[in-house]
Amino acid sequence: MNFNLLREKPAKEPLTQPQLSQPIPPVTTVTERPSLNAKRYPRPLKEGQFVYKHGKRHHSYDNEKAPYPLSYDRNVLEIEALDNKFNYFLKNSASFVNFRQPPGRVLDLGCGTGNWIFEAAKGWPDCTFVGFDLVNVQVPTILLDSSVRCRIEWRHGNFLTTRLPFDDDEFDHVHIQYIARGVPENKWGVLLDEVNRVLSPGGSVEIIEEDVVFPVLPKWFTAALRSRVRRESTVHLPEGTSRPLPVTPSRNIPPHDHALLESLVQAVYEERFINTRPTAVLPGYFTSYFRQSIIGPVIQFPMPPLAPLQPPPVQLPETSVVRNLDVELPPAPEFPQPGPIHRPISVSFSSTLRPSPISTLGSSGYSPLLAARRRPASVSFSSIQTSSTRMDPILRTNSTTSNQRLVDPMTSFKRFIIDGLAMREGEKMGQPSSLVPLDQLKRLDDRSLAMHLYRSYQSVLACQEAMWDELKYRLHHRKEELIRYGWDDDEELEELQTRKKFEKLIERFQSDIHARLSLWSSLTECGFEVPPREPLSKAEYIEELRRRECLVEACKLATAEELQEPCRTLRVLVGYK
Repeated sequence: MNFNLLREKPAKEPLTQPQLSQPIPPVTTVTERPSLNAKRYPRPLKEGQFVYKHGKRHHSYDNEKAPYPLSYDRNVLEIEALDNKFNYFLKNSASFVNFRQPPGRVLDLGCGTGNWIFEAAKGWPDCTFVGFDLVNVQVPTILLDSSVRCRIEWRHGNFLTTRLPFDDDEFDHVHIQYIARGVPENKWGVLLDEVNRVLSPGGSVEIIEEDVVFPVLPKWFTAALRSRVRRESTVHLPEGTSRPLPVTPSRNIPPHDHALLESLVQAVYEERFINTRPTAVLPGYFTSYFRQSIIGPVIQFPMPPLAPLQPPPVQLPETSVVRNLDVELPPAPEFPQPGPIHRPISVSFSSTLRPSPISTLGSSGYSPLLAARRRPASVSFSSIQTSSTRMDPILRTNSTTSNQRLVDPMTSFKRFIIDGLAMREGEKMGQPSSLVPLDQLKRLDDRSLAMHLYRSYQSVLACQEAMWDELKYRLHHRKEELIRYGWDDDEELEELQTRKKFEKLIERFQSDIHARLSLWSSLTECGFEVPPREPLSKAEYIEELRRRECLVEACKLATAEELQEPCRTLRVLVGYK
């Protein structure tokens, strides 16, 4: 017998004090895997609360348990404060419910950073709040005033897989805002049933939700931004003759330059069984669980008006690099100089609603199509007909001719559309409900629409890594779907690797949206000076002027539908138990 086998194994050495004091890393990094697993997407390692994917912070739950595809980066979390300010502007209150007296205990389901609770706590000093969310991204209560800190509690969990950790009839009011991007369609009934359980008899619930809208930019706009100098269409042979160059037409012409990204965004939500139009789905579920339901109208916000072209930067002194260029500089377009600077008392969504002059088309080549029509508050969102034959471009009939499709600078700009009907000056429309006052919507100015475009644009960027997973899946299993979007037909992206090519598409989208937002125009309307730009060399100055001319000419092809394509859609619902 081998007596060595009977010996006891030596006990493990106890951990030393330095080993016990080592902190556990809060996050883990997921590197790109060379191949896909049997499942659709690779499952992240769940060792911390967050995982990082190409520098983007995401929750560490599996997609089946928590299908929320957006990241938790700072620029995404800051959108919550923007939403709350806009909602407060509409209702002049933290809630769309008309309370006779403030509630005593409130649940904010999907509270995010907790910004809504902070705003509500100011107006309801005797109310206690519970913020419930999937991850811990809330502001630490230690940073708050003691009078507010003692009334706020943060709780965490997954309301899609477990019941809400609250007693029956515990809350007087439940606030839900923008959680539809993480709730599959088959989970709404279970979720609203849980909300009904924790709500006290006579208590209220409000839901503010928006659809998944990809901001579409027409081709005439994006093509002008990336226009190049056309090459000669003929080739000269040695014998002195010439012949035309063969033209290879593109096999696939997508509807717009960012159609592939739009397709990836839709696939991200479809794979997670998330309905991209919660404003149409929620009313059916909502009325089944709550009595006296008030369903607000669907409100659409169109694209912001095209801003005037920004004044070109100054030209650098002539250097030896560009001195020999035998090119005569064209004169720069004369843009209207900004008037005296008036610092606003406060910056709100309604801004100042002051009129501004409209430049006319002159020898400088400046087109009034690029100028947003400014109207005083007394004639807000009016519909002006310049002739008896011209009709409103949004409400026109099928008899509209091709000439009438051209954008008229005198045509009114719609700031919002309710249930598909654009509001016009002099029209009488009964208010569907008291949830969203129409008077407040009418106070919005044209440039406030840039906020809604920015909101939709950031929502697209927030699910960038989920889009990347979908693109990898298509490359491995359904590459034929990428052909229709010209994935292999782009000359600029031809030599790039797959990830670099995807990032280049994202950069294009960002650059085009920034040009459409025209942040500098919003700043000048608020009283700030035009942001300075770096001086250009002679060659850069020529290229700048050429692109500006291309953009002016391209705008002549714009239609009213393209200029006012919806960039955001939202709805408010209120019910009682």
